[in-house]
Amino acid sequence: MLVASLALSGLGRDALRVVGGLGLACLITLAFSVSSLTSFAGVSAPGQAVVGAHLDEIPPDQLAIMQQAAAVCGLPWQILAAVAKVESDFGQNMATSSAGAIGYGQFEPGTWAIYGNGGNPYDYHDALPAMARYLCASGAPGDIRAALFAYNHAEWYVNQVLAVAIRYGYGLSSAPSNRVVALARSQIGMPYVWGASDPRVGFDCSGLVQWVYAQVGINLPRTAQAQYDATQRLAQDQVEPGDLVFFANTYPSADPITHVGIYVGDGLMVNAANPTDGVGVMPVFTGYWGAHYAGAGRVGS
Repeated sequence: MLVASLALSGLGRDALRVVGGLGLACLITLAFSVSSLTSFAGVSAPGQAVVGAHLDEIPPDQLAIMQQAAAVCGLPWQILAAVAKVESDFGQNMATSSAGAIGYGQFEPGTWAIYGNGGNPYDYHDALPAMARYLCASGAPGDIRAALFAYNHAEWYVNQVLAVAIRYGYGLSSAPSNRVVALARSQIGMPYVWGASDPRVGFDCSGLVQWVYAQVGINLPRTAQAQYDATQRLAQDQVEPGDLVFFANTYPSADPITHVGIYVGDGLMVNAANPTDGVGVMPVFTGYWGAHYAGAGRVGS
């Protein structure tokens, strides 16, 4: 058995809290099952640029080491880069955690002793290969989610790293709609929190939409009604993955449009539904949501 996984990063130490006083926005009473997070597949080759990827925030000298270290076992380098970003912001925050995790990759000392190969945990030249070795020993590249969960035993952490990796081009073509769908799916399982639009905390329906589109460089207004007003109307047979789907009268409101989801294909959406179901995959055109369906919209670039 591997040594206990790493302690929560600086981001993780701000523990998830579901804020009180949940409002009525996006609230329904009908419960749906939350679907499992779909695995991401297909990655860019090392060094291959992806249109819209946020590669400028990765230090170029570190990027080269990431790609070399990841290639040893076929780990997508974007995953390694995302772990480096979340754990220490590429070495900008290497303070020892309250649980004793140290260095660039926030390793527990015992774990570093196994995977560090006698190197310096504060030097990315040593830390990045050690991080790759640990992830590969924990299931990558075959099971990225399992490997990330071993690195830090928290589902929110897995989702956060995947979301950052997507920003770097993991599993994506250059199409913005593909990035939108992948980002939305990366947040499946997060809690519903009224008024929230932050993966460290949770989302309400329009907050999820606003956050996802912000990651691809598109700023949307905050509420479901305002997002409806800001998008191009679509007939039902024109709806494509990445488009927004809107619902009316899901709770008493002066606005007719009271809920929004992100269409992911096959009649399904990723939706921050309510405090019971959180963020999940749900049907658009049948059941409760079908009864309240009010139309779809396409976001302009």
